[in-house]
Amino acid sequence: MILDLDGVLITNPSWKADRIDSDGYSEFNESCVENLNRLLTLAEFDIWLSSTRRTVKTLTEFNLIFKNRGIKKEIVGFLPEYADCINRKEEILKFIAEFKVSDFLIIDDDKSLNGLESEIKEKLILTELMKGFNSEKLKEATKKIKKL
Repeated sequence: MILDLDGVLITNPSWKADRIDSDGYSEFNESCVENLNRLLTLAEFDIWLSSTRRTVKTLTEFNLIFKNRGIKKEIVGFLPEYADCINRKEEILKFIAEFKVSDFLIIDDDKSLNGLESEIKEKLILTELMKGFNSEKLKEATKKIKKL
């Protein structure tokens, strides 16, 4: 699973400062976290963080944040930071090619992902900034898992 945070688990409007949780990091939308946990029970996933936030915290710090938010699975790693990539679409394509990833879901709100070729785009759950990974997106993801 290639997972973004903003617009997926963090649903604050971009024009407002994040609400901060007791551990000093941005609050996650609780219902989006519940939906992610439900999804994680349906199939075995490794979580790879694609969020630009991956550049300011370590994997250990993010795993503690996930644990504090009640996410029942640890992050395996971050998408590498590719200097020559201009958007999320390019990062994900490079990651898939480099790591030879085949069975995966992408959960992200980045509109550049609409430009993915259909074979990869059919594994995309495109969320909306202020709705995040809501129940509608959980249903969509569940259908896609059954096809994998």
